[in-house]
Amino acid sequence: MPILPSHRQGLYYLEHCRVMAKDERVVYARQEGAFTKFFAIPPANTNVILLGSGTSLTQAAARLLASEQVMVAFVGGGGSPLFLASQNEYRPTEYCQAWMRLWQDNDQRLRVAKTFQRNRAEFLMQQWPKLAEPKPHKASLEKLAERYLADIELAGDNGTILVQEAKFAKELYGLWKICPGAENFTRDPGKRDFNDPFNSYLDHGNYLAYGIAAAVLWVLGIPHSLPVIHGTTRRGALVFDVADIIKDTCVMPIAFQYAAAGRSDQEMRQACIAWLDESHAMTFLFQSIKRVARL
Repeated sequence: MPILPSHRQGLYYLEHCRVMAKDERVVYARQEGAFTKFFAIPPANTNVILLGSGTSLTQAAARLLASEQVMVAFVGGGGSPLFLASQNEYRPTEYCQAWMRLWQDNDQRLRVAKTFQRNRAEFLMQQWPKLAEPKPHKASLEKLAERYLADIELAGDNGTILVQEAKFAKELYGLWKICPGAENFTRDPGKRDFNDPFNSYLDHGNYLAYGIAAAVLWVLGIPHSLPVIHGTTRRGALVFDVADIIKDTCVMPIAFQYAAAGRSDQEMRQACIAWLDESHAMTFLFQSIKRVARL
């Protein structure tokens, strides 16, 4: 029996290697001195492969990955941004049709936007006890989440939700400033400053979340251009809507903890990937989208 996409291990992020087919298996090869080492990738248990700097992909490997419905994306250094991702038109139509019906109704879009924010807070509080120290006090987080959800319920349009969402993220950053070395942190997406690992790690971790969100939508056959929160003319906006459900839980804590501890970018990414798997973030996203599409 094939492994359901929602139960697969998640994603790989690869750099400086060649992905190829070897004996009808998918492997990536890496040169180490005079030797070439091969590492197997189990496509039946993989959802996303992000190919970073210095990577290549053979046609035979692409064929095998496509046969197992693995999404492949070429990304920049550190996992951001995403330049090119595989597509497959032979996807199920059930969720796409349901999404199209609700997307054309303003009230339904607002309902889904609010549900996504409730899921966001639910996932954060659900996984909080499992996060390693140091981390903000749970009482502070609960108070913030309760206030955020109350504001979301009162929102009368998607623009208001965007404003409240930005405010919530800013207050979360404020809680994380308790970590050593983060007191002067100011969020500045896309900042190219090697002396500011906090912003850099957040950017790189966010693109891992985008890969997970894109894969979930791809598996369900829902186009990325049908958002419920971010602007309807923004490319891939639904990916950002869905990724936001898990970013606060799966990216922000790891980015702050590893930047504060002086850990490397690679260590942070590996920790993020491990936490995405451990927290069952992909399964939670599948469940969240399926529920709202069926309401």
